Amino acid sequence: MPKKEESQHRFKYSQLYEILVNKIASGEWKPDECIPTERELCQRYNLSRITVRDALNMLVKNGYIYRIQGKGTFVSVRPIERKLTKLYTLRENIRAQGYVPHNKILSFKKLTAKGTVQDVLQLPEDGQVYELIRCLYASDIPYAVETSYIPCALYPDMTSELIQEKGLYKTMQSFNIIPEHARETLTAVPFDSEDALLLGVAVSDTAIRNERTTFSKAQIIEYTITMIKTDFFSYTIDLD
Repeated sequence: MPKKEESQHRFKYSQLYEILVNKIASGEWKPDECIPTERELCQRYNLSRITVRDALNMLVKNGYIYRIQGKGTFVSVRPIERKLTKLYTLRENIRAQGYVPHNKILSFKKLTAKGTVQDVLQLPEDGQVYELIRCLYASDIPYAVETSYIPCALYPDMTSELIQEKGLYKTMQSFNIIPEHARETLTAVPFDSEDALLLGVAVSDTAIRNERTTFSKAQIIEYTITMIKTDFFSYTIDLD
């Protein structure tokens, strides 16, 4: 596939992916409900079979849907989805536990977005992002490693010094592109060796993986993966 066609294809299936995720997150499609077939989605959105299939494969990979041979494709019960009307931060939870939250920047660099990062941020071929890696602390205890990807085109003069001085979201606000809401996906995964070393845990220990997509209006402005020690994480849902 030529580069231009490949870029257009990637953009189309990323758009469809977001549409389908929103149907699941909003509750329009319920857990264990059978979703429309590939053919129905092709007709509904006027897309090719390969575009629809790639979007569905990404949904399967990220745990939103599952397939049963001969029966169809269904909405997964997990992972947990939260659409936020007010931005939630780990720091608020840490502060509520009596700790002093702070962070240390481990790495800040510009690179070309590839794979999932390019797909989630809906960037064109060769789109550039800042990769920001930070270790988060509760007083003197490291509790999470956070990797953020931010489109360079939206924040052309962002620096690690600005982020260290103001914090990431206040730095974003200074460019007049303001984080307004976010979607988070929570899953339990093992730590990799590098994160385990930074946080002083065993590789066999379980981490909470918090995958976060942040929006300004309808524009995606950040994609972040945070690996959190379970003893510093709690999640409460009120059920009526």
